[in-house]
Amino acid sequence: MIDPYEQLSGAVGASAEWRRAAILATCTGICFLYAMTATVANVSLPQMQGTFSATQDQVAWVVTMNIVATAVVTPMSGWLVVRFGERRVILYCLIAFGLASLGCGVANSLSELVGYRILQGAFGAPLAPVTQTLVQASFPRHRHGPAIAIWGLGAVLGPVVAPTAGGYLSEIYNWRWVFYMILPFSVLAV
Repeated sequence: MIDPYEQLSGAVGASAEWRRAAILATCTGICFLYAMTATVANVSLPQMQGTFSATQDQVAWVVTMNIVATAVVTPMSGWLVVRFGERRVILYCLIAFGLASLGCGVANSLSELVGYRILQGAFGAPLAPVTQTLVQASFPRHRHGPAIAIWGLGAVLGPVVAPTAGGYLSEIYNWRWVFYMILPFSVLAV
């Protein structure tokens, strides 16, 4: 059986490799961006608690509801792709995810912040599974392992980098900047 990926040669082959590399880099960045939001708010909870005069139990909803929204929407990712296509799902989710991050940053009450975190989790949830599918579809079967390993770096490094970056920004500026820092990367990914 002839592998259609191996039929590429010359300029067409080089062009296909650049396209694959661009897809892999973009999908890894998107996964990193979404994975950051899982832990970025944790270090700023005490500042949020002070801003909103909330108890620890109340401010914990900022993290909890984001996780719940992610858990509810992630299983729908496949249906969304079948219904709207990978590119549209990624594009619309990135735009809505960025706007929800902006909303988190400008929130004036704890309930407003929790609402935007729900939207952030819901619109961010399809990003990881859909980008993984896109990476697999872009590479031949024998290169799935290395491609998914590189993509997985985004999922692993995002939650590691986020608390450090978020802690730094919330100390230098305030807690709102942990959400504002997501905006430029969302725009870049779109």
